[in-house]
Amino acid sequence: MDKLQTILANYKTLCDYCDGIWQRVRETYPREIACRKGCGTCCELQSVSRLEAYIITAYINGIDDKKPLTGKGKRKRSGHICPFLRDKACVIYEVRPIICRTHGLILRSTDFPGAHHAGSCPYNFPSLHPRDIAPELTIDIDRVTKNLTNLNMAFCIINNIDAKDELKSRVPLKELALLFG
Repeated sequence: MDKLQTILANYKTLCDYCDGIWQRVRETYPREIACRKGCGTCCELQSVSRLEAYIITAYINGIDDKKPLTGKGKRKRSGHICPFLRDKACVIYEVRPIICRTHGLILRSTDFPGAHHAGSCPYNFPSLHPRDIAPELTIDIDRVTKNLTNLNMAFCIINNIDAKDELKSRVPLKELALLFG
């Protein structure tokens, strides 16, 4: 397996990890989860890492034996709405970024002093406190972010992309959406 394929495989493993927690949360707390197709309340992401931009672009262009996608559907054009939210659905859902895969879950981070947990959607878990959620059903967002950062750095290194300044190396989603139509 070449270096790019290894990075992509590791990224998929990270996505599968996040998706697996979501699946277990939905099974354990079905009445506590408001997130579902058609909501879009939290779909405000504006940029992604170079690695995630590559994955989204490949998906849009139909790489991996997928048919090229078309950009049909109404798109909200106001403010900070994700450009891939069309008719209240994510048109790149299969390759949505990591942050989209974790949004709505209970997050653990060293950035939450004293709380140890924080919810990332105000509509989820209305009758539970984050501390009541089993630890295995929460996301250690520090570890996920560190893994994503390392994978992105490796992607940039093998592609000779200067990614020392994370903010400058991010790709606006509106640029990727132009490929989509």
